[in-house]
Amino acid sequence: MRNKFSKYISIADAIAKLLHPFAEVAIHDLEKDRLAYIANAFSGRKPGDPSLLDLSPEELNGVNKVIGPYEKAGEKGQRIRSITAVIKDEKNESSGLFCINLDFSNLEHALELLDGLLRPTDMESPPEILFRNDWRDLIKIEIRSFLLERDLTIDTLNTEGRKELIQHLEQKRLFYARKSVEQIAGILKISRSTAYKYLNSIRKQPGKAKKNNQ
Repeated sequence: MRNKFSKYISIADAIAKLLHPFAEVAIHDLEKDRLAYIANAFSGRKPGDPSLLDLSPEELNGVNKVIGPYEKAGEKGQRIRSITAVIKDEKNESSGLFCINLDFSNLEHALELLDGLLRPTDMESPPEILFRNDWRDLIKIEIRSFLLERDLTIDTLNTEGRKELIQHLEQKRLFYARKSVEQIAGILKISRSTAYKYLNSIRKQPGKAKKNNQ
């Protein structure tokens, strides 16, 4: 049983070692419907255990070489993400399955913690009393809001996007401070003259600005 899949064992061990302790790698013998090999067996299975697949090699001959990724439940009900590769013999017949089972349930707690820190549900709007006179922070807050609504970043803004952002800030009346345009130019990585050019162009179109405010 070992000799038939011996060339895959070192690969299974390497994957399990790289992703330890989260990955279990199993090799199934389709002919015997038995587990031929398993690395980092967190499921408690061992070589020789029934695979319980009840699959004939013929059933897999027309199946894609790689099946998944797909999800299943672990021994303790935890979420397991798996992927399966069909092993072919020298006659190109399906002879086994090479399965990688990734238990990421422990990582879910870390993700929940990070999500709570990054996207808390009890956050309040920035208090006006603290920010009403700090035009620098007000500009940064509005830029962040603009980018989030459009699923963009500063680096992905094109020329039109920069103009739209400046128009958004103009509508919020955030260019009252003497150096506000310089701040925007620095954030957008454009020259001060270009920022003023965009702003002056927007201010010359009151009809458009009024329409966007509605």
